[in-house]
Amino acid sequence: MTKSRYNKISEARFRKLFDDTQTMSIQGYSADGAVVYWNAASEKIYGYSTSEALGRSIYDLIIPHNMHNEVEQAVAWMFEHQQGIPPARLNLKHKDGSMVPVYSSHTVVALPNDEPIMFCMDADTRSLEMAEAEVQRLSYYDPLTDLPNRRLMLERIASMMRSVKGEHSVAALLIIDIVNFHSINESLGYSSGDRVLVHCAKSLQQFASSADDLARLGKDEFVILLPCTAPSFDAAAAEAEQLATQIIAELETPLMLENNTHQLGACVGITLFQCPSSLPSDELVRQADIALQMAKSSNTKVISFFDREMESTVKERLQLSQALNHAVEHQEFALALQPQVDAQQQVIGFEALLRWQHPTLGAISPNDFIPIAEATGSIIDIGDWVLEKSCETLVQWEARSTCKHLKISVNVSPVQFRLGDFIKRVQSTLERTGANPSNLRFELTESLIADNIDFIVTQMQSLRRLGISISLDDFGTGYASLAYLTRLPLDELKIDRAFVDNLEQQSKGALLAETIISLGRSMNLSVIAEGVETNKQFERLQNMGCEYFQGYLFGKPQAEVEDYLPR
Repeated sequence: MTKSRYNKISEARFRKLFDDTQTMSIQGYSADGAVVYWNAASEKIYGYSTSEALGRSIYDLIIPHNMHNEVEQAVAWMFEHQQGIPPARLNLKHKDGSMVPVYSSHTVVALPNDEPIMFCMDADTRSLEMAEAEVQRLSYYDPLTDLPNRRLMLERIASMMRSVKGEHSVAALLIIDIVNFHSINESLGYSSGDRVLVHCAKSLQQFASSADDLARLGKDEFVILLPCTAPSFDAAAAEAEQLATQIIAELETPLMLENNTHQLGACVGITLFQCPSSLPSDELVRQADIALQMAKSSNTKVISFFDREMESTVKERLQLSQALNHAVEHQEFALALQPQVDAQQQVIGFEALLRWQHPTLGAISPNDFIPIAEATGSIIDIGDWVLEKSCETLVQWEARSTCKHLKISVNVSPVQFRLGDFIKRVQSTLERTGANPSNLRFELTESLIADNIDFIVTQMQSLRRLGISISLDDFGTGYASLAYLTRLPLDELKIDRAFVDNLEQQSKGALLAETIISLGRSMNLSVIAEGVETNKQFERLQNMGCEYFQGYLFGKPQAEVEDYLPR
């Protein structure tokens, strides 16, 4: 085949690709801004047919008036330097005058003996924004009752604390449990149980100060927040007890189910706290739950207040806090590695999971000691230790030709990440161990993105320059929005195990998983699902387009992983 014929065939292939793509608007412009190319997707996104657009000026067609000067300068620069500018999120103009949000990339193509052409490639982000909004809604609201869920209530408490000004006041948190709810599910079926929960949710709404002050925690438990208005603990206790009494009376009103009258019951656990409180939101919920368990186990009362006699768990927390200060130097920690696989179940890497074996307390769950380590600052030394051991493992694998490609994912606490010298600490560890940074991946949680996004982006960019890739862990459960995602230099999204647990058709888990996989594909990010325990989940996720997987189906976390390593 002659070079000329080859070039003509290549040009025809690319033109067909440009013409036929349905999701990416591709436009071509001469140096004066006149349209020389306009594909079918451009017609759909901006409303102008190809015949209407060709020969017209970009400034007349899609550039809003207030952007003319900025765009003219950018176009002049691109043609002068014959190269593109960084992609950006823009609001451009539709034929009908409405605004179209797009993610726009630009480049200049200059061929010998031909005028240079600027190509603009615009992705309509409206569908992504709608998907992201649905992710946020499903992540913050209970799909059955449409009440806020546990996560939103925790944020509501934290927000209330931040907004408290002036003298101290007292608030209360009440957890309400529907007594013997499981017997309704067992005797009448889950549909009747769902009707009971919806009925209870509507009944409780009259007792909440605002829509955000009532939430469903899960199963048959609800929580109500009494804001910081009481002047003393005695006043708050009286108000909370009166409210609890009214709630129980309301819920005990007979209810018709399957043509029969049913009598519901309720127990209430209450904790009181001063505003602002030094305790985190989840600790306050825990205290109210301890009080609830006391009420449920009592034969004489259905309302119980959290008090110091219940605080054995708080003492355990202090004991763990003190023990953490010496755990690293006493070599009480170990790493357990859990395999991550591709669709063919070939191992591509491992996640490093921290394990603590205390000499007297025994094995302690990370769920118990990590929050304490973050609160006390001991997470810094622990995080350094985890990174050091992970890098040493990578060096060992580097010496084996069959293992040189394997990655290790390391969880990084927000407390670590926000350190001013975090990047230097990471760089020092890499240099000291000689580990290949391209085989190291940091897993960051969505809570990290809650504030100071500019600093977070800068830190991530510094890590990427070192060669480390970045995964957004537990995606879909918290703070990340599409606006943030387009700014963050990510490589991977990780689907939370809570969504993987429920992948039935039209379930919340399935909807979120499909949305996250679609978002990842749209943004050219890898997607990995954690918590995969059954072949059914594995097959379902593959059908959704998920690429990588982690969970007990492929292997439990363990210190020795020789059996998983390629031979």
